Amino acid sequence: MPDQPLPLELRLGLRASSVFYFQTRELTSEQPHFFVVVNRDPIGAKRVLLTIVTSKVEAVRRRNRDRPGTFIEISPSDYDELTMNSAIDCNVVIEKPLAELAEMVRRRQVRYHRDLPAEIFTALKAAIGASPVVEDEIKELL
Repeated sequence: MPDQPLPLELRLGLRASSVFYFQTRELTSEQPHFFVVVNRDPIGAKRVLLTIVTSKVEAVRRRNRDRPGTFIEISPSDYDELTMNSAIDCNVVIEKPLAELAEMVRRRQVRYHRDLPAEIFTALKAAIGASPVVEDEIKELL
C-alpha cells in the first residue's frame, strides 16, 4: 500500500517549534502532554523528534541536578498555552515516525497549539545541545 498523503494540517503545521498535545504510549502517564517538535525538517526526515512538557518541575530539577543547563522552565506568562509552570527535560527526546503522527492527526487524537516562542525554542535547542545523554545524531537534526 503506498504512503498516504500527509493530512493538510500536518503539511502546514509541522515544523521545528510546533507544539502538539496528545497522549502517547511512550509515557507512563495516562494524561495527554504538550510535545515540542525539535528537528528542523520533520517532514523531509519522515521522523519527528519531540521533547515533553511536564508540570512536574521539581522532579525535572532533581533528576538533572548534576546536569545543569539541560532543562528549561516555562511559565504561562512565557507561553500562554500553558496553565501552570512547566519544564522540559532536554535530556529526553522521543522519536515518532511521521506516519504514526499523521495517523494520530487523522484520528483526531492530536491537538495543535501555537508554536513555542522563538526565544524559548532557542533555549530549548541549547539545552538539548548541552545534554550529555542525547545522541549526536539527534543533535545534528536540530
